[in-house]
Amino acid sequence: MRKQMNVHAFKLDRLRIPPMATFRGYEMEKADPETKLKMEALYAIGESTSDEKAFQALKEVALDRKQPLLLRNAALETLADFKKFDILSIYVDLARTDTSEKIQSAALEYIAEGSKDKNKSVEVLTNLFNTTPKHRSGQLQTVLYVIADIGNDKAVDFLSTVARTHEDYELRSDAVYYLGTIGGEKARAALYQILRSK
Repeated sequence: MRKQMNVHAFKLDRLRIPPMATFRGYEMEKADPETKLKMEALYAIGESTSDEKAFQALKEVALDRKQPLLLRNAALETLADFKKFDILSIYVDLARTDTSEKIQSAALEYIAEGSKDKNKSVEVLTNLFNTTPKHRSGQLQTVLYVIADIGNDKAVDFLSTVARTHEDYELRSDAVYYLGTIGGEKARAALYQILRSK
């Protein structure tokens, strides 16, 4: 029993809380009055979810690297309701190219949440994972976490592939952990396959 607890504690220590979780922890009270006012304006603009001008205004703020992170995140969050427009390409662009790791992580989460088609979300995230440079291990871990959080069959297939074939041991280990967390027949079958591999 003691040995199991030590292994469990090791797992919790090693697995990072994804950056987006800490980013979402920012509270509006921490913003200066000017930023708060702009955030309130963004949320008010976001009430018109089918308005092209509102969409463009939010998009501009989300993509503007000179804006405060809180304001950019508020724009990203508000854009999620603009289903009539191509919000997915904005999130993908930010996840790929933005200089802020917190914005990249938030964009990854919105990719997962923003589409009703979870298979499409997993495809987009898988593509991001496969095209992210290997030295950006934090982003790779976050993409893996977001895919695991979707947890559908396509996500299980991807996690199984990473667990069996990826060159980075930490990512393989994370994938195995996520398969165990997802559970279900398909995830267990993937774990049995890993166990039997030579």
